[in-house]
Amino acid sequence: MHSHCRKPYIYSVAVERHAVFQFVMTEANSRMFLSWAWFLTLLLSFVGQHVTFALQDVTGDLFGSENYGTVAAFGDFNSDKQTDIFIIRKRNDFRITSVVPGDYDGDSQMDVLVTGYVKDIIQTRVFVFWGHNQTLDQSEKVGLNSTFSDQPLVMDFNGDMVPDIFGSVGSSPEVCYLKSRQQKCEKALNLDVKMRAPHSNAFIDLNKDFTAGE
Repeated sequence: MHSHCRKPYIYSVAVERHAVFQFVMTEANSRMFLSWAWFLTLLLSFVGQHVTFALQDVTGDLFGSENYGTVAAFGDFNSDKQTDIFIIRKRNDFRITSVVPGDYDGDSQMDVLVTGYVKDIIQTRVFVFWGHNQTLDQSEKVGLNSTFSDQPLVMDFNGDMVPDIFGSVGSSPEVCYLKSRQQKCEKALNLDVKMRAPHSNAFIDLNKDFTAGE
């Protein structure tokens, strides 16, 4: 006569390498236990590695004795597929207020836009350093003919996939295009009121036509 009792299974699960728990299970629910065991093992493996994923200060390792200045922007300036850091280290009569990497002439080379103002003259000027052969051409730059009363906004104003510069010039908004390195600035938006300084703005798709509006 055969017994109706099925042979139990014994499983051992190690927790944090210190304790071992044994569970006696029947064949009927052994499959469910295995699922939970795998889940517990995976969870403990992540918890045990929490120190590895913690933030670490690597400033000294990266910069060494050059650890000074203000971090202004990130970008792949030399096209080596590694992130580079743009740092402002020296102050002179021209005070830099922002650095914005982007392809402003549409040649697939990263350019750098710099905004700032001359000391004691609170009018924002804009300069663009062109990217050339996987580097920045520091000897050749273009300065916009327009000076802005506040920080300009970099956006694709006309939808041609090339960033443009939008901001307030005098009492009216203006947009500047630099595609193919041909500078063109013109009035933008029909507003009867003067934009505030400092101002806030955004470009979003309000009518669901996949085109952002200001």
